[in-house]
Amino acid sequence: MNHIFSSVFVVDRRYYPTDLFETKLDQVQKADPKGYQRIRKTIDRLLVDPSISDGKMKGVYHGRLKKYVGRRDYRLIYYWCERCLKENKRLHCGPIPNNSVIFFDLYHKKDKKKLKQLA
Repeated sequence: MNHIFSSVFVVDRRYYPTDLFETKLDQVQKADPKGYQRIRKTIDRLLVDPSISDGKMKGVYHGRLKKYVGRRDYRLIYYWCERCLKENKRLHCGPIPNNSVIFFDLYHKKDKKKLKQLA
């Protein structure tokens, strides 16, 4: 008889959105409710496992992590406090707990050029 033992360690990570992220998420909720639901599901997955990023950002958000929400829709820009500590960056985040995932920005793929112009 084969027994497969799997241990799942659930880490309680905290959702920590910036003001900019919350503002944009509220706008998406009003303008695109289905897109908002996809974004919330992606945020939930990132809180379970923040290492599932789709790469690092260049430009304005250099070094931050990005996650695609669908192929043609939204992008989330975030960072994971535990990773920051491992990389010894110590960004002086103040009262933000070490188990947080910080969400910096949210943008639609069609607005990517506007993001580059901010630099």
